[in-house]
Amino acid sequence: MKPKVSIIIPTCNRPNLIKRAINSVLKQTFQDFEIIIVDDGFKERAEKVVKNIKDERIKYIQHEVNKGGGAARNTGIKATQGEYIAFLDDDDEWVLEKLGLQMSALENTTDDVGFCFTAVENIYDERTERSHIPEGKDDYHNLALSSFKKFLTVTLVIKKNVFDEIGFFDENLPSHQEAELMIRVTKKFLGVGINQPLVRVNMKSEHSQVGKNYARKINGAELLIKKHFDKYKDKSEKLAKHYFQLGIYCRDNKEIKKARRYFLKAWKLNYKEIRYLFHFFVNIVK
Repeated sequence: MKPKVSIIIPTCNRPNLIKRAINSVLKQTFQDFEIIIVDDGFKERAEKVVKNIKDERIKYIQHEVNKGGGAARNTGIKATQGEYIAFLDDDDEWVLEKLGLQMSALENTTDDVGFCFTAVENIYDERTERSHIPEGKDDYHNLALSSFKKFLTVTLVIKKNVFDEIGFFDENLPSHQEAELMIRVTKKFLGVGINQPLVRVNMKSEHSQVGKNYARKINGAELLIKKHFDKYKDKSEKLAKHYFQLGIYCRDNKEIKKARRYFLKAWKLNYKEIRYLFHFFVNIVK
């Protein structure tokens, strides 16, 4: 019998962490699933750790070369058997009721509903922070265009047929793959939000993350905006917000001239936001 849910866990050079992630899935109150581990590592493989966990629902796939997180998730999607697809990263973990609550919210919905997402608890070195998302069934396309951070991959449960409609993760993006995917998903499908922190996201300084690499963040955001630029024709304030964030990334990456260009572009699109202009003048190259 095929599983109801396929859970994809990409991993890259962190075999010491993945056991915790897998165990957080195995302990779920909802148990009708398979787990697909896609090993994209090039320094340390997770094969030994994974195969020491004795559960026939776990499948292990190994990339011969490092392809990146988007490609690893796509490999997993293509190997799934379930009607629903969920995602977890190797350094994060689910709370016990995560999958059960999402399946209760999603399983009997109509065909126009394609996904469910949740809030998270971000775990930093010395503090934790809970995110907040909208609650309930809705059209979330404007949210996807407004914020590139609301739909975290580790919170998503997506009906498998959605990928047949909109395609997979864009492997050409060095970052922002989940944000770009959800712009396409929300264009065609409604979603269900659960404003509970059902995932514990590891934000500790000891772990490497794409989000800490400003060059990749800048490149990914630029490519995303270019790809979906037509959707912002009547949404100048939303585009201005993204240009401003790009300016912040460039400033933090010591690209001051480029940062000022983005701050100015943001202000020209939204004159009411004086902070955009303020950042333009503050970041004067000396």
